[in-house]
Amino acid sequence: MNITFHAVGSFATVAVLSLEPSENRRSVSALKKYVIGFVSGVLIHGILDLLPHNYPLPSKLDVMFALILLLAILFASQKQNLILIVICFIGAIFPDVIDLSPGIINKRLGFQISLLPFKIFPWHWKEFSGSVYDGSRNFESIVYHGLFLLICFSLIYVYRKRFLNL
Repeated sequence: MNITFHAVGSFATVAVLSLEPSENRRSVSALKKYVIGFVSGVLIHGILDLLPHNYPLPSKLDVMFALILLLAILFASQKQNLILIVICFIGAIFPDVIDLSPGIINKRLGFQISLLPFKIFPWHWKEFSGSVYDGSRNFESIVYHGLFLLICFSLIYVYRKRFLNL
């Protein structure tokens, strides 16, 4: 799926795990939430990539849009959640950074970064990836994207008072 959808998933994860205003960012409970947030981001990424999906956003626009959303969320969130936002976001894009970014950098910038002979994350393996590039299964992809956004925005709404500055 597009990075933007992984980013939105990370924001929903932050909403659920949000630190209380009185919770110390360096406390054991906060550290547990950081670990859970990172791991959840990786796992949610995997689930999304296993589902049949196409790519509704062009890749250049996708990365910029995801970064703009990240900046907006950082700006709109309560300060005790800033570290959690960054960690969840990194967890959500981590599989793509590890498996896909060297090839993208080589292609787009003409660099020659060494590629591993295999993908680390199984959902990036051809036999498990849900990526659809030929336009088939378009309706199914739209349904998955829509349901995912509905779930994410619902969670963000439910936990908005702990997560966002309102």
